[in-house]
Amino acid sequence: MAVAPIPELVDFYLGLLVTAGDYALAIQRAAGSGALEQRHDSLVSALKDAGLAVQNYVEVATLARDPRIGFFGEEPSRSTNGKYFVADADLCVHLDPVNGACLHQHQRPNWDIVLSISLHRRLLAAVSYVPSTGRFYIGLRDAGALTGTRARPKLAEMLPLHTRPGSRHCLTYQTPEMHARLRGEFECFEIVTDRDPARGIDNFNAIYNGQLAAFACRDGACLGWGAAAFIATLAGARASRLDGGPLRIFDDFHPGESLDMIVAVDPLIHTAIMDRLAER
Repeated sequence: MAVAPIPELVDFYLGLLVTAGDYALAIQRAAGSGALEQRHDSLVSALKDAGLAVQNYVEVATLARDPRIGFFGEEPSRSTNGKYFVADADLCVHLDPVNGACLHQHQRPNWDIVLSISLHRRLLAAVSYVPSTGRFYIGLRDAGALTGTRARPKLAEMLPLHTRPGSRHCLTYQTPEMHARLRGEFECFEIVTDRDPARGIDNFNAIYNGQLAAFACRDGACLGWGAAAFIATLAGARASRLDGGPLRIFDDFHPGESLDMIVAVDPLIHTAIMDRLAER
């Protein structure tokens, strides 16, 4: 198939993500307002509703634009459109409609929508959109990382994005051993269990604003955090497996799989963390 220009394809999705984010944010607020009956159940169902509706929305838009493009979303078994996509398409769009599900469910703001594009499983572009701030973080292979706001959702309006070192905070998911090893040199928080809204450090995207030195996960979603790591490395971060080995997902992306990884704000912090983890 003829490959659509990737920047043109990314531009197509930016506006869609704004609308999808507004919807998912409205659902989160409605579920947390107490207006819905059985509040606990409503929070869980709201997350499911938001994720599936956002996925369906992007699926429909993708099919309308070019039915030759493949698609993988977080809810493949519940999709009503999956059967219409080419199963072995060379060019594929991947979507995590609510990356940071626990944040959405517990009324925390910094969850994002993560969309990525691959050709022959090689990531070419990824977009993280944070609805609560209206901020985009974008990575384009061979072109670097960009950031901008919902007010101008076009690549031409975006500015260069660079990670900002200086923090000594680490955010983790299912890596309790790292807390013990890094204690004293870094302050670690667990994305699910350490719920402190005042801290404001509760998702991967804090690596761009100087709040976060590193993010680590075990059995994390490649669909969301793997694509986000692609953006971060283009912005200056260093990514690897938890043992320091190379992270190969950028050139062999399998969105349905989980991964173990650590992403540090820059190579110096990555080296410092790996040295600390290697101490006996």
